[in-house]
Amino acid sequence: MATACVTKPTTPNTAVEQEKPVPFEATKENEGKRCEAKVYFGLKPDGSDEGYGAFCYRLQSKLITGALQGNLSEIREALKFGANLNLPVDDSFPPLQTAAASGHADAVRLLLDKGAKVNQVSDFENTPLNAAASEGHVEVIQVLLERGVDVCYKSASGTAADIARARGYKDVADLLKAAETANCK
Repeated sequence: MATACVTKPTTPNTAVEQEKPVPFEATKENEGKRCEAKVYFGLKPDGSDEGYGAFCYRLQSKLITGALQGNLSEIREALKFGANLNLPVDDSFPPLQTAAASGHADAVRLLLDKGAKVNQVSDFENTPLNAAASEGHVEVIQVLLERGVDVCYKSASGTAADIARARGYKDVADLLKAAETANCK
């Protein structure tokens, strides 16, 4: 039984061909289903109250590592065998935010093509846009803007433009401030 794991972006990127779906591959280890939407923090015994075991923990770790390194084949493989697209593992951020903070625009595109939540808020009120802005990753920010990211979101640290300005990324802050002016009321 093969199922696809992809949603179309809100704004198509005409410069880059859309990623093809990663078909899910049912195996004995994944018991024919994707890893559940649980917090993967440390190894727990299979069948424990947390509802996951070593297989999903390793798979989620592989997905986060792939996002951190911008390793597209590792991301695809983790998704193929059932990794959950929007979940962190241990004390990491979710895959999309990890890729955004690391400056891997191709990994960001891939994760968005597969259905990652562009506006997911994680620990400390962070979003993928905030993460990219705090590190000055212009190419990642452009991808997120193309995909309909909410530039109006305001954490305790302010908007992504405020974060970029505070971190010394004036050009990034100006780009984001222009997007705010066009989109925020």
